[in-house]
Amino acid sequence: MRRETQNVLLVLLGGALLKISFTGTYLRYVKPAHQWLLIIAGVVMLALATVAIARDLSTRRPPSPHPDEHHEPTPEELSVPPSSVVTGGRRPTHDHGHHHSARSAWLLVLPVLAVFLVAPPALGADSVQRAADTAPRPVAEEDGSALFPALPPDEILTLPLSEFSERAAWDSGNSLDGRAIRLTGFVVREGGAVYLARIAIGCCAADAYPVKVRLEGGDLARHPDDSWLQAVVELVPGSATRATDYVPAATVTSLHPVNEPEDPYEH
Repeated sequence: MRRETQNVLLVLLGGALLKISFTGTYLRYVKPAHQWLLIIAGVVMLALATVAIARDLSTRRPPSPHPDEHHEPTPEELSVPPSSVVTGGRRPTHDHGHHHSARSAWLLVLPVLAVFLVAPPALGADSVQRAADTAPRPVAEEDGSALFPALPPDEILTLPLSEFSERAAWDSGNSLDGRAIRLTGFVVREGGAVYLARIAIGCCAADAYPVKVRLEGGDLARHPDDSWLQAVVELVPGSATRATDYVPAATVTSLHPVNEPEDPYEH
């Protein structure tokens, strides 16, 4: 691959990183705390490309104003390597493997095209349906209530879907019983059941896992998969068990469509 092409790739990669960092698209791939790392990486790539382009321009030799002028050979040009005797005066070439590395380098164009042309959406209902294990991560083996702080006495309490699922499955203090909880997530249908789901990530979308709550009641038929809802629910006590893969059920008291959040994942 030519140096000019390498420099262009560096510019494109650095620009792609800065684009997703400043437009918020990076939230589809990594957690919010990683934004500054992406910005630094993009700036470094652009700086390297700028330095390389400037060096190439400064070392480029201008054409001779007198092409017919006699050129005296330099001592380096007069020296003939011993290998030229074997090769009939031609310098041997050693380009083994360069073709393969050049083809591999062109693969760097793919993420750039993905960012600028076909940026994939955030993980949604299809990822939940294909997940092999949808149980929330256990937070305790015996008395989970010791790990959960007391909930504030709000009339309607807003909780992340992951915390709601963990409390429903592992809080032996039954802190959710009889409480009105506001949840936000997208619709997922599996068989005859309708779930409110969210994708949780630890570091990036590669380690994502789904969290979901089965909804009972409410006008759910008119909401298709991947539509975002804000639901006020009450936990069905004892619904998050081993038999249900620790997925709780909740009775819907109110339901409202909402736009997809800027950060669609839970962390």
